[in-house]
Amino acid sequence: MAIAAAMVMAGGLTAGCGGGGQESAGGSKAGDVVTLTWSMWASGTEDRNAWQKVADQVTQKYPNIKITLETSPFNDYFTKLGTRLAGGSAACIVSMQSLRTGGYVSGMRPLDDLIKKNNLDTADFDSSIMAGLASGGKQYALPYDLGSLIITYNKDLFKAAGVPAPKVGWSVAEFEAAAKKLTTGGKHGFVAYPSALGMFSMIMSKTGAAEPMDASGKLTLTSEPMKTGFQWYADLVAKQGVAPKVPGVNNNWAETQFLSGAVAMSVNGPWSVLELKAQAKFDVGLATIPAGPDGTKSYSAGSGFGISQSCPYPDEAFQAVSTMTSAEVLGQLASVGRAYPARKSEQDKWYDNAFEGAKPVIDAANASAKPFRATRNWDPVEKLLAQYGIQAFNGQSTAADVLSQVQQQAPA
Repeated sequence: MAIAAAMVMAGGLTAGCGGGGQESAGGSKAGDVVTLTWSMWASGTEDRNAWQKVADQVTQKYPNIKITLETSPFNDYFTKLGTRLAGGSAACIVSMQSLRTGGYVSGMRPLDDLIKKNNLDTADFDSSIMAGLASGGKQYALPYDLGSLIITYNKDLFKAAGVPAPKVGWSVAEFEAAAKKLTTGGKHGFVAYPSALGMFSMIMSKTGAAEPMDASGKLTLTSEPMKTGFQWYADLVAKQGVAPKVPGVNNNWAETQFLSGAVAMSVNGPWSVLELKAQAKFDVGLATIPAGPDGTKSYSAGSGFGISQSCPYPDEAFQAVSTMTSAEVLGQLASVGRAYPARKSEQDKWYDNAFEGAKPVIDAANASAKPFRATRNWDPVEKLLAQYGIQAFNGQSTAADVLSQVQQQAPA
């Protein structure tokens, strides 16, 4: 979710994989061995290594199945995926984010028959993320993680500025006061960027009401609560000055600012723990999204693995996906901090290996969060929010004007 949940790694999506025998864009077969391509986003060497281990575990369980892992920067992943699904050249195993599922189902295979055929018990999966990876009453992916948006903060900067560590349930007023005190010596208290999950979680909590779409999935960006909340969030940069000016459209910029130590707080998700543990040169703390008039509010999102319609080996692909989302594998991913597990039975392993004090924060975030439901054509909305939102963040436009432009230009 990266905001999610926010992940980058250089890598390329190839058109397929090599091998003798029968061959297609998503896989090949030589004798009894099926080689399947798997497309995934990754955020660094540690992240890719964690996914490679997952691929290797499929082959350990099923020696006749080999996985070719393809990684791509998160910001490029879904654009390329849409092109490949539409052209019938997608990998066999497709990684999918819950908030984007509805926009890609035309190129993905419903898993319901395969779940039934293989007698797969899905009761251990968190029901909210199963619903997030479904569309039109059909299941299109099995989940590996979920997560609610939280605040990550630089403990070293808090100590240096004499600011108390945030407590679970801290308020918007306390957040603003901390951000002002932390904005000193060329550093800022917070980093804001018009990226949906994090921004809308903060706006929803601040206002208690503003949400970007209604129950039917229609955009409601021009509602009065949304305009008020968006203006408040943009003014953290434009007027309060507790967040740095946004230099341009770059979805990795906020994460880079936090990792560099230039800002004290950032909105993030539990999926980033592995990256933060590997790259941050300071002590990291976790806090809940600041509470507004109705308490702390947050969005949640997650991801999983599905099968493309063009995959010629759906049975082998489902065996792979089932292994990749098994208790054993999700427990292993949790143990390195890569993913807050979608399986309820494995979630304590994530807490055992996360930052100190993570459990009460994540428990509180999960208790107050609601799944983020996106429109069917969400990617263009994200791009428009970044394109126009930066103008409001840098004081060049009003929230009302920005939201009106996005609402008018967003596809139905």
